[in-house]
Amino acid sequence: MTTRIRTFALLALLAACQVPNPVVVQPAFTTASALLERKPTDIAVLPVEDGTQDHQVARLCEQMRQVVERGLVDRLYTPLKTRIVDASMGRDEPAQGETNLSPSYLKRVAGKAKEDAVLAVRIDRWDESQMLVDDRVRFQVSAALAGGDGLLLWQGNLSGTVKAGGEGAAPRDREAMARSCAVLAMTALLKHLPQRQP
Repeated sequence: MTTRIRTFALLALLAACQVPNPVVVQPAFTTASALLERKPTDIAVLPVEDGTQDHQVARLCEQMRQVVERGLVDRLYTPLKTRIVDASMGRDEPAQGETNLSPSYLKRVAGKAKEDAVLAVRIDRWDESQMLVDDRVRFQVSAALAGGDGLLLWQGNLSGTVKAGGEGAAPRDREAMARSCAVLAMTALLKHLPQRQP
């Protein structure tokens, strides 16, 4: 009887120690053969676009862009300096009915910073409504990588949930929780960009 109680207590303790996966995503991306053929190195990262209905993610877009730029290095790409990209784009923003992912817009801005490819990221959904309950943000993000001539090399979307704090404890401050989730979401996105082959 004592052995059974000890076994049950040990199993209960192990179950309590198991941490749910902090990043649960569903990727849907396509990669053109031209990406492997061209092997672009220098990447211009456009400002992250807030495509949510209430524009609540606008406050996080600059941080998301920085995370994307850092993530490119891990994938063996070289992100151009933000100031160079922004200066080369000038006031060329998506026109009425366009997003930063529209092929017409990407073709218009591609190559302006003399980059090998341009990367656009758009936040389609960012739901913090349950964040204070389960520490998670529900999101959907779309992305596209276009060559200097505007040819789409990689595109698609990623949806899922991320837990503030990752595998560790969530920050106590709501804004810090949101920023933690922003980092995790963008890091998850970049994991689906094929690593550059030297």
